[in-house]
Formats: sequence, C-alpha cells, structure tokens
Amino acid sequence: MEGNINPDTERERIMEILDRAPDILTLPSIINEIMDVISRKNSSASDLTKIIESDPALTTRILTVANSAYYGFVKKISTISHAVVVLGFKEIQNIALGMSVLQMFNRKGSEFSEQLWRHSFSVGVGTKMIAQYLNLKIDGKYFVGGLLHDVGKIFISQYMTDAFSKLLDAIEENGNNYSYHAVEKRIFGITHAEVGEILLNSWMFPPDVVNTVAHHHSPVLSNVEPIFTVCVHLADVLCTAKGITPLKDRHFITVDRDILPIIQERRHHFSTEDIVSLMSQLDIEIERQSSFVTAFKRN
Repeated sequence: MEGNINPDTERERIMEILDRAPDILTLPSIINEIMDVISRKNSSASDLTKIIESDPALTTRILTVANSAYYGFVKKISTISHAVVVLGFKEIQNIALGMSVLQMFNRKGSEFSEQLWRHSFSVGVGTKMIAQYLNLKIDGKYFVGGLLHDVGKIFISQYMTDAFSKLLDAIEENGNNYSYHAVEKRIFGITHAEVGEILLNSWMFPPDVVNTVAHHHSPVLSNVEPIFTVCVHLADVLCTAKGITPLKDRHFITVDRDILPIIQERRHHFSTEDIVSLMSQLDIEIERQSSFVTAFKRN
C-alpha cells in the first residue's frame, strides 16, 4: 500500500485543501468581533460584555464554563460582565476560540471520530492537570491547547477521508513499528502538527497556542512557551498510554526525554514516579472536569 503513495502528491493535495480552509471552515463573525475588541488597547469590559451578550448560546456556554470546577470560584458567576472581570479578556478569548473551532467539525459519526474527540478533550483536561502539578499559573489556554493539539488530524480525517484510510492501512501493514506521526510524514509528506499550525494561524489564534499545537510531538523545538508545549506533550502521552486514543493498540507515543530539563526548572526532582502519579490522577480529573468539558461540547 505504502509503495503506491507519493508523499509529494499527497502533501500537495493537503495544501490545496488547506488553502481553501478559510472558506470551508470559517469562525463565527462574533469571534472576530471578540478578538477585535480584545486587541484594542482602549477596549473596556463593557465593550466585550455587549458583544458576548448578543449571542445567547455563547453567553450560556461561557457562564457554564466560568461556574465549572475548572475555575473553582466559590460564588456563582451569573452575568457575563462578572465573568469578564474575574476571568479576564484573554481567558474569555481562549474559551470562545476553543468552543468555536469545535462547532466547525463533525464530532459525531464513526467510532473513530468520536474516540478522537474523546482523546482531544481528555488531553485538554490532562494538560491543565499537569500545569497545576508543575505550579504554573492556570488559565484556559492549557485546556484549549490540549483540546486542539490534534486539530490537524481531525481536519485530515474529515476532509481527506481516502488519504486518511491509506494512512491507517499503512500503520496496520507496518505492524505498529513506527509512531503515527512518523508514518504520517512518510505517507503525506506533512504531519498533523504542521496542518494544525496552518489552520490555527489562518484563524489568527494566539501565538502560544499555535506554537504548542505545532510542536506537541517535539516540545524542545517550541520557541514561544516551551513549558506549555511540554504539558500538552505529556498529557498526550498519558492519555494514549491509558488507551484514550482512537488508534488503540495501533498507536504509541513515547515521552521526549529532552523535555526533562524544561520540567525540572519547575519541579526539580521530576521523575518516572511523577508520571505514574499523574497517570493515576488522570481518570479522576477527567471525571471532575466533566461539566467544563460538557460546556465545550454543546452546540
């Protein structure tokens, strides 16, 4: 099968579709309005509040997220103006962007598609958990970065179904001797991480999220915020090791050992024992954050 595939041709096809992505997959106009307000230095909380409140569905989802265990506020947040004040402009942007990307893709259908989304949500939760473990300042970018780490894979599986089937066949024929992204590079001439970077750039996502998605399999190459990318990488490894992956036993990921110095800047004695501890916590954290995840899933 693999011998009949020309990676240069496949890459060209993928790039042609990506060139049309802004027309195929368009963020809602309200997201552009939110990002415009946030980017202006003289914008006020009331400016952002008015835009969000013009969309009842987005208002409901943001309030649900704000009141979830993810943030742990003691008092209920009942208005968008309150949410903007306590969460901040950048946090609202992360939430709105993550929700909007989900709405552009079909999250139901085949078992593979549903398992891929389960993996994505779990990596989002796991990323935030690891960030907390490393005593990082928590904000929504950790969940969003983890959630969207495989957006390139989601794009290829939904918009290039024939090519994606070839990839899965090649993985089977190779007897799982190579990682998914290694086979992907040989088949497509491009990886899902590169595709994800192109997509998020076309939607004008924040540079730290784009960079993390681009380098989640090679975090030491991250040039914006390496520790953020490391968190996504570790969460991806943990979820896959626990079987939270659509590829099941056809897929494996190993921890990039080069990330250790980056982690140890935050947690000096980080070791295999820490990874085992995090793995044992993951199921509990996924359950604990169920209301947060549900808010993102809603249409």
